[in-house]
Amino acid sequence: MTSFFAHSSAYFNTRRFQLSFLIITCLFGVNAPLAFADKTDELDSTLAPLMAQVRESAKSSVMVEASIERPAIHIREDMPLLPASTLKILTAYLAIQRWGLDHHFTTDFYVEGSTLWIKGYGDPYLVSEELLLIKSALAPYLRDKTILQIGIDTSAFPDVDLGRGDSDNPYDAGNAALALNFNSVNLIRQQGVIQSAEPQTPITALAQTLGQEMAVGSKAKRVSLPGRREMSAQYFAEVFSQIVFDQDLPIRIGLLPQQAQPIYQHHNSKNLEQVLIAMLKYSNNFIANQLFLMMASDQLGTALSATELVNNARHYAMTESAEAFGWKNYAVVDGAGLSRDNYLSAEQMMVLLEHFRPWRYLLPQRNSRVQAKTGTLTGVRTYAGYYQDASNEWRAFALMMNEQIAWRFRYAFADALAN
Repeated sequence: MTSFFAHSSAYFNTRRFQLSFLIITCLFGVNAPLAFADKTDELDSTLAPLMAQVRESAKSSVMVEASIERPAIHIREDMPLLPASTLKILTAYLAIQRWGLDHHFTTDFYVEGSTLWIKGYGDPYLVSEELLLIKSALAPYLRDKTILQIGIDTSAFPDVDLGRGDSDNPYDAGNAALALNFNSVNLIRQQGVIQSAEPQTPITALAQTLGQEMAVGSKAKRVSLPGRREMSAQYFAEVFSQIVFDQDLPIRIGLLPQQAQPIYQHHNSKNLEQVLIAMLKYSNNFIANQLFLMMASDQLGTALSATELVNNARHYAMTESAEAFGWKNYAVVDGAGLSRDNYLSAEQMMVLLEHFRPWRYLLPQRNSRVQAKTGTLTGVRTYAGYYQDASNEWRAFALMMNEQIAWRFRYAFADALAN
């Protein structure tokens, strides 16, 4: 446990020392003894066998804040391990620090002749329902104009593969500057015809083609768009045309012409707080990586290569984390936790959780006494968040298991802490 109290010589700096002491005080209490439960006979009968299983797993670690019922728990707390989707807690924290909870992401609209141009900057929550709001907001600006074509500028993001897999599952959706419904489409086949599985989203030519290629059946199936950013732009424009103009207008994908005139900037109706609640509840990888990429620069819209954009995002996440938490020996390479090149220790996660405490309510609620985020990859089961102890105080915990184990183990662990 020594490393938790002395991360590095940097803590001898007065400000860092004060922060270190504050974290220790919050975790263990000013008068609490610095004792740690690392023997099963110090634990209750429900928790003891679960802790024994963690101890026996060489690639597993745990750390639990001290509570009224028990001293702090730690097993291999300084071991770097894959965090999987618990990394989204860090993404949420960095996003809050970057923009604030009341931030609304924007999309710009221009007119050039008879073309309505749309320029995206990565808004992660552009959904069909939002297009209805855009339709109403645009109406006064288009009243005296004849629109015969839709132009799409998606240049703010290059084509990037940020932890994206090869499947058509929604969690493998790619990232783009302009994407609809988390870069996915919800389809169903009825009487041999591919249709939209949601009433707010019209069926389009691209969606029908994808449905045929993916052999969509009689049950609704949400799939990620398999193409690159031009496919994302094409699908966005097709749905936009149907919702806003009630017809299929021709679509042009390219750079916004210099002579195009700005007419409207749309601020998404959902603020960052609502976006983060959805990201954490549904473990939405698309949202997490959109935020990760957008945090990289104040000048989105300038031409960046995929390598530049991703490297900027990684540098931002690593630099901000080191500055805020004093971390060393860790890696953050995406915002969703999809990459197996990410690694954090349980004690690093605990420091993050102490900083994240004001926003505990953003985390998924398992029951009335546990609010935490899961992480799942093949051979990885993690769980991090807070549980309520007997004095009704919320205590932090981090469980990181990089070995195959029953998926319900982590829930049993959190419930044992809370009960």
